[in-house]
Amino acid sequence: MLSYQQNNPLAISLVFNPERLKRQIEVAEKKGDPDIQLKNDPGFKIFRLDDVNRGTEASYHTADYKIEGYDSMEQLITLTQKFIVDITNFFPKEKVPKTYNKFVDDRITQLNGLFLGTEEYLTTLTHRGEKARIPEVLENQSEEIRKFVAETFVKIENIKEFMNYLEYKEKEVIVPQIESILHKWDEEVAGVDKRLKQLKKKF
Repeated sequence: MLSYQQNNPLAISLVFNPERLKRQIEVAEKKGDPDIQLKNDPGFKIFRLDDVNRGTEASYHTADYKIEGYDSMEQLITLTQKFIVDITNFFPKEKVPKTYNKFVDDRITQLNGLFLGTEEYLTTLTHRGEKARIPEVLENQSEEIRKFVAETFVKIENIKEFMNYLEYKEKEVIVPQIESILHKWDEEVAGVDKRLKQLKKKF
């Protein structure tokens, strides 16, 4: 901080604490003292040195700031807290490609399970002589399948967005792997309409 402010009088130091943001609590400085409950705190403080000419002995103070672009601080905090949770979930501690590969494989398995379950149920209705119910059941199941695809689409778009937050050195290696993994879902979902038409034609 010292060298930055020496070279640029407008330089600041921003210290961010994700736990402060998530829990809205400032941990007490002294052990045994109660934590301080916060409200609509963005999770960071901005500091500036009082006198850079004092070198490493310079003390610092907090600087006031204003955040623009949001309707209220409450909206900012809510959106930022959600972002922290999402990005934490999408970047697990274990290997990212392995995690996403499992996610995509699981979604493909669930999608195929929806199709298989639908076909088996329609077959059962046929054997029971309840073919009159088939159009309604097929319509409901088609809607459920499309809803599942839409939900997965949102999750995958989040993955693509959060890839931008990887460290630069990780991007060259990890991003191509993730793109290849996500392509498996793209290929699978491209055939959904065709599979639904085949079910309708079959029954």
